[in-house]
Amino acid sequence: MAYIKCVAMSEDEQKKKALQWLREAVGDDSANFHEGQWEAIDALANRRQRIIVVQRTGWGKSSVYFIATRLLREQHDRGPTLIISPLLALMRNQVEAAAKLGIRSATLNSTNPKEWENITADILHNKVVHFRISSSKYTVPITAAL
Repeated sequence: MAYIKCVAMSEDEQKKKALQWLREAVGDDSANFHEGQWEAIDALANRRQRIIVVQRTGWGKSSVYFIATRLLREQHDRGPTLIISPLLALMRNQVEAAAKLGIRSATLNSTNPKEWENITADILHNKVVHFRISSSKYTVPITAAL
């Protein structure tokens, strides 16, 4: 997926764009950010802060990662974003959710070792914007190239 590099936007413009992406992701034109979601996105994408988001399942933590990733990519030409996750089922769901936002996502885990080399090449050639790796595979030698 090719991204069009955006002209610098104000914080208000970024928030409006991020809200548009959130609505696309959840398929609801009336959706709004949960308390703290925009602040987490802004902290990651604009302030380059390290954050920990602890919320209940279904709150929208993945939306924070995806929207921050897209802002980083389009506003600051950054990427890819790496998320280490222990849950394989969640990783599959997140690849599908990222696609709804136009984010090319991939995973490295125990279920797809034959794909690791191609996925790694795509990451290194900037073709993947967001990728997840299982915590057990984080120490596999192929990840050293990343």
